[in-house]
Amino acid sequence: MSPSSDERGAELRQIFFESAQELLQSLNEEALKLEKHPGDGEAVRNIRRVVHTLKGDAAACGFRELSELAHELEDALALEAASSHSALAEMAFVAADTFGNMLSAYRNKKSLPPTESLRRMVKELAGSAGSGKRRRKASGEATAAVVWTEYEQLAVQNAFSQGKQVYQIGARIDPQCLMPIAARQLLLNALSGVGEVLGVRPDAASRAERKRLDLLLASDAPVEQVTARCRIPTVISQVKVAPVKGGAKPAKKAASRPEPRKEIEAPVRLAEKGAVPTPSTAENDGSETAQASAAVADNILRVDAERIDNVLNLVGELIIGKSMLQQALNEFARRHPKEALRGRFTDAMAFQARVLNDLQRSVMKIRMVPVEQLFRRFPRMVRDVARQCGKEVELVISGQDTDLDKSILDAIAEPLTHLVRNAVSHGIEDAYERKRQGKAARGSLHLNAYHQGNQVIVEVSDDGRGIDAQKVKAKAIEQGLLTREEAVRMSETEALEFIFRPGFSTADEITEISGRGVGMDIVQSVLQRLKGRVEIDTHSGRGTTFRLKLPLTLAIIKALLFRVEHRLYAISLNTVAEIARAKESDLHQVDNYEVLQIRNQVLPLVRLGRAPGAEAPAAGKIFVLVMAMGERRLGLIVDALVGEEELVIKALDDQSVATDLVSGASILGDGRVVLILNITAINERYGKSRPSEAGSVASGLLLSQGERTSMPQRSTEVPQ
Repeated sequence: MSPSSDERGAELRQIFFESAQELLQSLNEEALKLEKHPGDGEAVRNIRRVVHTLKGDAAACGFRELSELAHELEDALALEAASSHSALAEMAFVAADTFGNMLSAYRNKKSLPPTESLRRMVKELAGSAGSGKRRRKASGEATAAVVWTEYEQLAVQNAFSQGKQVYQIGARIDPQCLMPIAARQLLLNALSGVGEVLGVRPDAASRAERKRLDLLLASDAPVEQVTARCRIPTVISQVKVAPVKGGAKPAKKAASRPEPRKEIEAPVRLAEKGAVPTPSTAENDGSETAQASAAVADNILRVDAERIDNVLNLVGELIIGKSMLQQALNEFARRHPKEALRGRFTDAMAFQARVLNDLQRSVMKIRMVPVEQLFRRFPRMVRDVARQCGKEVELVISGQDTDLDKSILDAIAEPLTHLVRNAVSHGIEDAYERKRQGKAARGSLHLNAYHQGNQVIVEVSDDGRGIDAQKVKAKAIEQGLLTREEAVRMSETEALEFIFRPGFSTADEITEISGRGVGMDIVQSVLQRLKGRVEIDTHSGRGTTFRLKLPLTLAIIKALLFRVEHRLYAISLNTVAEIARAKESDLHQVDNYEVLQIRNQVLPLVRLGRAPGAEAPAAGKIFVLVMAMGERRLGLIVDALVGEEELVIKALDDQSVATDLVSGASILGDGRVVLILNITAINERYGKSRPSEAGSVASGLLLSQGERTSMPQRSTEVPQ
C-alpha cells in the first residue's frame, strides 16, 4: 500500500525543516565572513546560492510566503552593485533571523512573524544597485564583466586540464527578433555542435531582461568557427568571442579576487586542520576533489535518531543475552567437566562475543557526531552578544572534529550556550579596561573539544578578568549560604562551587544578558544528569576555563560491581582512580568525618551502608574505592568486590528509585538487577552534609528488604 499524499507531504516538510536549519547556519557563516571582509564577491555569491536553494525548497513544500520573500532577496543580490552595498552583511543577518522565525511558525503552525524590516532592506538594496547601474550606463560604460560561480570556474579548470580551449562569448539579441524567448535555446543548440557550454547568463529561471547572453564554451574549434556558429540571422545581432587564458579565472572580477584564505578569520577561525573546505578551496583542488565531494554527498543517508536508538536497545538486549549464555555455559562446564562439546560451545561463544563487540562499536559510531554541529551556532551568538555589550570578541574554535554521542551533544547545547554568553558578558572586559590592563582591545574566547580516555572534554576559555573567589565568598555570606568562619576555612575551589547555586550571581548589575543567577545552575544539573562534571580553572586578570567532562555515551558502560550489606551495586569504571585495602582500625575520625591516610594524603570517606547511629562492623578487611573528580578525591567503603562487567544502562523513573544517588540500573546475565550509582551526586551530597551526617551521606541509597525495582521490559527483585 503506497503512502498517501498527506504522508508524503509531511515527510517532505520534515526533510525541508532539517535542511533549512543547515542553510540558515550557512547563511550566518557567510554573513560573518562578509562582515569581516566587505565586498567579498565569493561570500555574496554563497549567500545568493543559499537563498536560492531555500526559495526552491520552500516552494516545493508549499510555503509560499517564505519562497516569495527569498525570491525578492535573491533578485536584489543578483544586481551587479549588490556586493559593494555597505549594509549587505547586516541584511544577511536579518534575513537569517527572519527566515528562522518563519520556519518556526510553519513548524508550529502559528501565524507568520512580521517581515517588513527585511523587505525594506531589500528595497533599499535594489534601489541603490539600480541607481548605480543607471549611472554606469550614463557614463557610457559597457556591460559589466560576468561573475561566474565556483562550480563554473571548476568546469573551466577541468577543461584546461583536458587540453581544451575555453571561450567567453557575449551575444546581443537582435531587437527585431520575433522570438526573443527562444533565442537562448537557439544559441545553445548552435554551440553544442562545436563544444560544451559550461555556463550561461542570465540563468534560465531569472527574470532579468534577456537582451544579452553571456556564455562559457569549452571547445577544440578555432575562434573563427565559434564566432560563425553564433551568428544566427534575425536572432543574434552582435557577438564577441574572447579566449580565456589557460589557468586564469574567466572573469575580471573573479580573477581579481584575493587567494582563498587557509583559515576562516575572526569572528571565527578554525584553529585545527581538518575543517570542511569551502567552495573557494575546492576550486583550487581541481575536478578530482569536486568529484570526490560529490561521491561523499551521494553516500550520505539521513536517518532518524529514534531508529538508531532502537537498534542500540536491541544490541543491549543481545549483550544481556550473551551474559546469560556465558553463565549457562559456565554452569554446564561445572556439571559436565569432561563433556567433549564444551570446546565447541566455548568457540561458538567466543565467535559470538567478537561479532557482538563489532556490532556494538559500529552502532555506537553511528550515534557519534562531530561537535562541530554544535560549535557552528556560536560565532553568530558571540557576535550578537559582543555587539550588545559593546565589546570586541574573537571566537577561536578547535577540536570541532571530536565525536560525541548525539544525545549528549543535544543535552549540552543549553549549558554551553550559558557558558559562552557569560564569558562574553561577564568574563571579557570592554576595550577600554583591557587597554588599561595592558591587554589587546579585542578579547579572545576559545571553544575546544578533545578525547581523554573514555571521556570527551569540552572547554570554554576566555582571557578576561577571571572569577574572584573572595567576591564569591562575600556574596555567599550576604545571601546566608555561608558563615564567615566557614569562608575562612574554605578553599577557592570549594568557593567557586557556589556559582552553580540557583539564583547566585556576582554581577553588579542585571542586564538582558546576565546577572539574574539563572543559567549556571542549569549547567551543573545537566552535567550531573549526563553523569559528567564541570571544573573551573580561573586566574585573576588572565581568564577562566570551564571544563565539561562528559562520557562518550550514556548507553553502555564498563562498570565495577561491588557489594554493600549483601546488595549489589555498580559504578562507572572510568571514575575509579584506584582500589585500596584497609582495616577498620586504619580509619580515623577528623571533625566527625571518617578519613584514611594513603601515601601521606588524607582521603575523606563515605560509608554507603551504615545508617546513622549504627554500630561499626567487626574489625576486618575492607575495600576503599578511590574516586577522582577533578582535584577532589573521595573514598567509598564497600564490603566486597564482584568484578568488572559491561553494562547496558536502563533508565529508572522516580517511582522506582526516589533518590538522585542512583543514575540508572542494569540487568545481569542471570536476571539480577544492579543499581548504578551517581558518583557526582554522592560527592555533592557529601560536600553539603554536616559532619554528623557525613558517615551516612548515602544511607538513603539502600532500599528496604521488601522493595522491588521496576526495569524496562523486565521486573526483578533487588539482589540480596
